[in-house]
Amino acid sequence: MIEVANLSVTKGDTRLLSNVNLKVSQGELVGILGPNGAGKSTLINVIAGFERFDGALSLWGQRQAWRRPRSTRLRIGYIPQTFEVDPAFPISAVEAVLTGAVGRVGLLRRAGVSEKQDAMRLLEMMRIGHLARRPLGQLSGGERQKVFLARAIIQKPDILLLDEPTSNLDIAVQREVLNLIDEIHLAHSITMLMVTHDFNLLPASMERAVLLKRGRLVFDGEIRQALSGENLSKLFDYPLATFDQDGRRFVSYA
Repeated sequence: MIEVANLSVTKGDTRLLSNVNLKVSQGELVGILGPNGAGKSTLINVIAGFERFDGALSLWGQRQAWRRPRSTRLRIGYIPQTFEVDPAFPISAVEAVLTGAVGRVGLLRRAGVSEKQDAMRLLEMMRIGHLARRPLGQLSGGERQKVFLARAIIQKPDILLLDEPTSNLDIAVQREVLNLIDEIHLAHSITMLMVTHDFNLLPASMERAVLLKRGRLVFDGEIRQALSGENLSKLFDYPLATFDQDGRRFVSYA
């Protein structure tokens, strides 16, 4: 589904990624983990088509340039780390979701009954169907993140890229959003790459992680091994310990 080979990204005198090699199969949910400045967002921005790069990128077995045709862009969903919304901007939650369908129905066509039904169904799945007509700028951060998840899904992408989808949310809402990501992954079999630096809040269906440090991929494998105290201590240059509770692994300061 996704393959990068000797991938590098340089801006000015700064090397953001250096000779990264990665393969992701159809239906996988892969975590991209690492400290700030490790190149996590840069990697998914390359896959999304937002960054120039050196090396090779293939999607669905086809070699990709930096600029992508519309047909390719439609197959990739992207949820950024932050999405500023003007409280006065006159668009409702359901209208915001429907903007994700524009690429498929056509820029000059209005969304039909089918698309509107899909939008409402997705908002119900996100447990915010009752907020469908509320202005987007009047929603909380967690509610807006759910709208953006629904907007990405209505696009019907084959690949979904999530950049810190739970950042700036309180702990209860973070867990709810992660549960929704699990539901989406299991229900739609979408290939997902999720950037995060919070090792204690990961979707349950995330079975694989890659670790990035200073632009280099330093580990690629099973999530529990990725979250070993040894690997994380090396990643952050700081002693970290891990422990298991209720079948999940947690990270703590040693």
